[in-house]
Amino acid sequence: MIKLKIHPLFYFLMFLAGFTGNARSLILAFISVLIHEVAHMLTAFGFGYRSAVIELFPFGGVAKLDYALYNDPVAEGVTALAGPVQSLILALLSVCFDMFMGSHSWAREMYKINLGLAFFNLLPLFPLDGGRILRALAISKWGISPKQVGKFVVLLTKVLTMAAMPFTVYFFTFRQGAVYPVLVLFFLFIAAKEENMYYAFWRQQGLKEKSFAKSGVIKAKIWLVEGERRMNEVIPLLMGKEYHLFFVQNKAGKIVGLLKEADLLSAFSEKPYTTFLAEVRRRSGIFDH
Repeated sequence: MIKLKIHPLFYFLMFLAGFTGNARSLILAFISVLIHEVAHMLTAFGFGYRSAVIELFPFGGVAKLDYALYNDPVAEGVTALAGPVQSLILALLSVCFDMFMGSHSWAREMYKINLGLAFFNLLPLFPLDGGRILRALAISKWGISPKQVGKFVVLLTKVLTMAAMPFTVYFFTFRQGAVYPVLVLFFLFIAAKEENMYYAFWRQQGLKEKSFAKSGVIKAKIWLVEGERRMNEVIPLLMGKEYHLFFVQNKAGKIVGLLKEADLLSAFSEKPYTTFLAEVRRRSGIFDH
């Protein structure tokens, strides 16, 4: 079930819109943002992620999805792309309605709102959809670690928003421009922060255990890892819905142990810099060696 939360400031904005005669524009924007976020939700549902809340703010909306989604780059990328695609489809439908069903000012306004919503969200800034798509591509296609990608996208967002802020303030102050861009840039600067990917790993691991308990079988990925490799170096490999198994090899090339994904996460929570070989030795009785 999708839960909808509306920020209290949104009601104040609705009052101001009605007072100034812009209520229709706000209602159309509300509908457009809501449908945009629902597209994210339905796509996430298709990948098996069920926990969902939509929160609408005065300057946009946020789909709060199951945190495990951020540990599944393909699912996150497709889910992020679904919002702008839906907005483009709604913009196209609006202009077609205006062309073939007679001229309607609300349809033209709906077209402009959704076109702007689509292209704005495709900017490679975090936490916009474009920033999430960029992160998903960097992880799944280019092999960059989630931590490195997260730092880069957050830094890029802060640099670009800071660079654009003087121009938007200038146009608002001296050119009678809208205050909206200034507020959006400020919101993006504040909201741009790294997500706790390690929490996402634990959340995803819990979903895998639940899936295994239900079906009795789960797809696994096998890794061969050097015994001297540290846990913190390998944790970012625990991506997606596959269960991960690590065969540990000593310096002589002999397989000396097997560690499951759950073993890694448990060991990491206690000693993040311990080596695989040290963990295998601590867990005596897994293999004879």
